[in-house]
Amino acid sequence: GDPLRGMAAGACAGAFEATITCPLDTIKVRLQALDHSGKVQLRRGNPLLKIFATGRGIVENEGFLALWKGWGPLVSGVMVKKAIRFSSFAQYKATFSDKKGKLSNSHRFLGGVVAGTIETVTVVTPSEMVKVRLQTEKGTEKQGIEILRKIIRDEGILALYKGMTPTWFRQSTNQGCRFLVFGRISDVLKGLDSQKQKRHWHGFVGGGIAGGINVYVNNFADVVKTRMQNQNNSVKSAKVYKSSLHCLQDIVRSEGILALWNGSTARVVRLVPGQAITFGAYSFFDSLIKRNFPASASRMK
Repeated sequence: GDPLRGMAAGACAGAFEATITCPLDTIKVRLQALDHSGKVQLRRGNPLLKIFATGRGIVENEGFLALWKGWGPLVSGVMVKKAIRFSSFAQYKATFSDKKGKLSNSHRFLGGVVAGTIETVTVVTPSEMVKVRLQTEKGTEKQGIEILRKIIRDEGILALYKGMTPTWFRQSTNQGCRFLVFGRISDVLKGLDSQKQKRHWHGFVGGGIAGGINVYVNNFADVVKTRMQNQNNSVKSAKVYKSSLHCLQDIVRSEGILALWNGSTARVVRLVPGQAITFGAYSFFDSLIKRNFPASASRMK
């Protein structure tokens, strides 16, 4: 497929997937964040039961639609992120691929790291900051733009980049692992195919495995990111983190090392249907764009 059509289809698929799985993202953030007293709720117990209990609590206390708090910055962030990721990796591949147009394993990983770094600085950190604040607001009907203005007014514009270091680690390892593992698994499955062709389900399997590995490799960074971004410097809090490293050390010391994997089950549960939804939606939107804008598609090639 051509880059521009793929970029557009990927953005639409990402928005669709983010809308469907937003409740699980909200639950994950609540599981990772501190409450106003500086305590983590539901620290122990069955992870799946904690997901259910947290979701039920949100619905009972704040209403069903509260599960979609943070939807605006989540969807807009996903759309721009996918566009940046696609174009960044495409440029990297064009620069470093061999004569056959293939990348080595190390270049696949580094290409993903480059794409993850660019998206972290340009869109992911600020959009995640607004999203986390929205998702941890209880009993309010604030919109994303209100939260954005409040952050800038009370904490300064640089506050939008709180937690950038753990966000960078999460995004760079996400994309590095995804491009590497996804590429390797796709190659293996293609080699096992009787006709040596790539099948649609290869992407689902490769993406699912890569995503599952990512969750458990970098969930500690996701927890630190959430804690840093949920910390409002303009409000006196029971707990103050001076830096991402201080946050990491404090979590391990006061809550135990397993607290760094809070919300990991919710991330995995979100990943499985998310991969299926993204895969199906991408195919749908790609065909839709190709069918309705054939002239544009031809010019893109």
